[in-house]
Amino acid sequence: MTKKEIVVQVERKPGEKLCCRTCGKELSGYDTRRRRWRHLDTCQYKTILEANVPRVKCPEHGVVTTLVPWAEPNSGFTAMFEALVIDWLKEASTSAVSRLMGLSWNAIDGIMQRAVKRGLARRGQMCARRLGVDETAFKKRHDYVTIVSDQSAGMVLHVGLD
Repeated sequence: MTKKEIVVQVERKPGEKLCCRTCGKELSGYDTRRRRWRHLDTCQYKTILEANVPRVKCPEHGVVTTLVPWAEPNSGFTAMFEALVIDWLKEASTSAVSRLMGLSWNAIDGIMQRAVKRGLARRGQMCARRLGVDETAFKKRHDYVTIVSDQSAGMVLHVGLD
C-alpha cells in the first residue's frame, strides 16, 4: 500500500533577503536545514510542505533559522493547519480532534499553547470596567482554580491555581 501523502517542495526566491528572526538584522546565509510542516489535507491526502530553510549567523544571537511565512518558529505545522485544529477544538473534545486530525495530544497541546500566546499578544493592555473573580473547585480533593474575568467584555483575563 502506498503512503497517502503529498509532499510540496517550497523554494525561496534567489537573492531574497535573510534576517535574524530575533533582531531583524539583515545578514548573509550561513547554511540551510531541511524542514517539513504538516499542511491542510489535499483530496484526503496528508499534505506536507518541505523546504530548505536558511540559517544566518547573527553576531548577537548566534546561528538562527530564518522565519518562514507559513509557520511559526519551532512548529511542525503550517499556520493554516493550526487554525483548522483550533476551529475543531472549539467544536469537539481533544480526543475527537486527535482522532480526526491524526495528531497526538502533545501536538494538539503545542498548537493550543501557540494560539493562546498569539491571542494574548493581540490583546495587549486592557482596562476592565467590571472585574469578576470566581473561585471554582475541580476534582474531588478540593483543588481550586481562580478565574479573573472582564464582565463587560465576557473575557477571561487570568486563570490561577491556588
